[in-house]
Amino acid sequence: MTISALLDENRYDEVITQVREWVAADRTAALADPGTKRWLALRWKDLFLREAAQDQAAVAAAEKPVGLGRLVSLPFGTDRRTDRQKVADRFLKSITSADVDVELPEAVDPVVERTQLLLCPGLLSGILHPGAHAFVAEAPAIAAERGWQTLRADLHPFRGCSANEADLKAALDRGEGMQADLTPITDPTPPERVWIIGYSKGGPDVLSFLVHHPEYADRVAAVYTWAGAMGGSYTADTIYGQIKDLDTKAISDQLDAFLQMLSPGLVERTGLRRVDEYDIKGAFHDLQTEVRQQFNAQHAGQVVALGVPFFNITGSTTPLEAPAFQFADTARMSAFDANNDMQLTQAQARMDDVPTATHLAMLHGHHWDIAYDTFPRAMRMVSPNLDHPFPRKAALIACWQQLGELGLLD
Repeated sequence: MTISALLDENRYDEVITQVREWVAADRTAALADPGTKRWLALRWKDLFLREAAQDQAAVAAAEKPVGLGRLVSLPFGTDRRTDRQKVADRFLKSITSADVDVELPEAVDPVVERTQLLLCPGLLSGILHPGAHAFVAEAPAIAAERGWQTLRADLHPFRGCSANEADLKAALDRGEGMQADLTPITDPTPPERVWIIGYSKGGPDVLSFLVHHPEYADRVAAVYTWAGAMGGSYTADTIYGQIKDLDTKAISDQLDAFLQMLSPGLVERTGLRRVDEYDIKGAFHDLQTEVRQQFNAQHAGQVVALGVPFFNITGSTTPLEAPAFQFADTARMSAFDANNDMQLTQAQARMDDVPTATHLAMLHGHHWDIAYDTFPRAMRMVSPNLDHPFPRKAALIACWQQLGELGLLD
């Protein structure tokens, strides 16, 4: 019986068993199956909502209006929605009643001994402010509560995808990088096996690495692209067009001024690392839509052949929910896709060219909200929408539980 047929009959225990067995026997066929994709998206959203509904801070945030809703007086009355419905309405987009009301089997925390989480950061990580890293609070909390082993790859915040492959090799070959709490690792041990989250430019960095170094594929349980710039960025197109003819050394010599131009008033002026490795022109070149789309079309078959599951998590916001200095970009991008995350459209954050890649969910949050913790108070005084209420911990746990259920964690 097909996965789709089992889903239609609500035989979810059988779905879980059959998908796990199929993934073990023929991963490519299983992941390319429309029924499997339908199940993976349904289950991820279920796991996320279960966790988020238990997070009182997330529920409280879900009860507050956003965007224009903040300017509208709400009628008096009792909110009769369940906590699950509240967080679904606030933190997910394009959901159906089935996503909220479906009764799926209980979630199970996997027992994991060998597989570590490898976090791969994006452009500007640590530059907007020192704590501007993906899951900076959530990863250490889960490590303490549930025993996750987490390694942060020290990907350079401003150079091309191919150049950053060296940093991924350092993480996988020698265990170099940072711990979950951003503490530098002084006594590195290479991980036996990893599951990867590639945030923003970290997504194409990981994809470039695996395409050029397929010998590492057996050590990668899965890759989650988290608002990953898999299809490039229209903003990168614009910036590269403005700087492509500039002298590279001139950009490097005026690095601080250039970074301030990208995010006025917010970019951290101190604490820049590995300054001699900055290649701003190379970073924006590799994030152009044409460059990324050509790469994806050329290597789609190779990505399938890797046998590594790719799961895409995307974000969606509106101009009034984005930071003030991102308003214009978000509004401009709305001409391409009303569900952009202020930096990427949905199509740019998915891997539609790869038949074994699965889009799991569209999160209601902007590009930084779904990954970064609350910005420092001084920065929030400059702009609204830097408080980042999205329940990132629940989202991380959903990924972990789903991989365990698929039998992909050792």
